Formats: sequence, C-alpha cells, structure tokens
Amino acid sequence: MSIDVDASGGKSIRPTSVYRDTLRTYARRAPQLLLIGAIVFVPLGLLDATVGRIGAIEGANDNGVTIAGVLALVVVQVVLGLLGEVFYSGAVAILIAVRPPDGRFWLRWVAARLAYGRLIAVDVIYDLAVAAGLLLFVAPGVLALTWLALAAPLIELEGCGVREALARSRELVRGRFWRVLAVVGPISLAIQALNDAILSLGHNLLGDTLLSDWLADSAANVILSPFYALPVVLITIQLIGQTRSAASGQG
Repeated sequence: MSIDVDASGGKSIRPTSVYRDTLRTYARRAPQLLLIGAIVFVPLGLLDATVGRIGAIEGANDNGVTIAGVLALVVVQVVLGLLGEVFYSGAVAILIAVRPPDGRFWLRWVAARLAYGRLIAVDVIYDLAVAAGLLLFVAPGVLALTWLALAAPLIELEGCGVREALARSRELVRGRFWRVLAVVGPISLAIQALNDAILSLGHNLLGDTLLSDWLADSAANVILSPFYALPVVLITIQLIGQTRSAASGQG
C-alpha cells in the first residue's frame, strides 16, 4: 500500500484551488465515484424512503404499525446509513490516495480494509459535536465543523485511532482555520441547498410517492456526496504533505 501526498507541500491552501482540483478529480474519477455512490446510496435511499413512509403512516394511524416496529426500522436505518457513509468516505480517500497492490481499484479490496469501527465513531462524534455546537451557540458548531473535518480521512490515510484522528485534524487545521472553513463551510451549505432542491424536484415530477422519495434521495446522494468527500480528502492530503515537508526540512 502507498499513499500519494501533495508533492508541493509548501503551498498554502487556496479555496479556489481546492474547488478547481475537486472538479478536475471528479471529472477524472467520475465513473468510479458514481459507481460507488450508486452501490451505497441507492439501497439506502430505498430504506430511507420506506422508513419515512412507514413513519408517516404510523403518525396518521394510532392503530397502525407498532411504535416498536418503527423504532426498530429507524435503528436499522441509522446503522446502515452510518455504514454507507463510512464506506463511501473511506472509499473516496482510498481511491484518491492509496494504490492497491496490483494498481487496480477494487471495491472488495476497499471494503476489506476500511476501519469501520473507528470511522463510525469519528462520524458520530463529529456530527454530535457540530450539532451540539450549532444548537448551543453558532460559533462552537463552526469550530467543530472546521477543526474536526479531516478526522475521517486521517483514519484511512494515516491509520489513526479515534482520539488521535480528532487531535491530528485539529493540529493540521491550526493556523489554516479560515482557509479550511472557506472550503467546507460553503460546500456544506451548497450541498444541503442542492439536496433540498433535488428532493423538491423529484416530488414535483413524480408526486408525493415512495418512488419519488427513493429516486430523489438516491440521486441527491450519488451526485452530491463526492463534492464534500473530495475536497476534504484533497485538503487532508495536502496538509499531510506540508507537515512531512516541514519535518524533512527540519531533519
């Protein structure tokens, strides 16, 4: 296994450069990114749509599906959703930075080497930290969004544990906070807005049906997920390169 880091480690992060590199990488890797997204998010989209419909039925009929059954489906939805997000983000990191032994990119090889437990733990901590920060005060949520944004890629790229990945992300972002925020902040907001637009378009075209929920949710995730995963991975690779360049210079 080898990890390719940015050879120009001395260059500072420029949001416009990250956006440009994201588009270039997407164009070059689109077939693999879309294939991975379809494998992950189409089944999850059906599950999300089904749980949403069952929940609506339960809310309208007191004697309908039992609360326990709905809760069980929600738990399954959350668990599988986390696994799907973890697989996708990890697969993108590996796709961009790690070379399989024979030079080819195998989904089976990716699935076998992902650190699911650590990635899920980091994902849960990250989501809770951002949500809690935004609920309490906006500033702590923005800090968590930026400081911890690189933790998940670091687990795959450097083999970090959960605490180490969170601390390492904070270390890499230190001194570059506003530049990193200028990437992850607008992208997060844009993706959420586009996701809502795709869902609304699906309902307008196909009506308020299970099929429209499924297709719109799946399409939104397949199309939009790379535009968050790619820049975060690219920033992480560049900052790893900078720290390695600095360390070798001091040596």
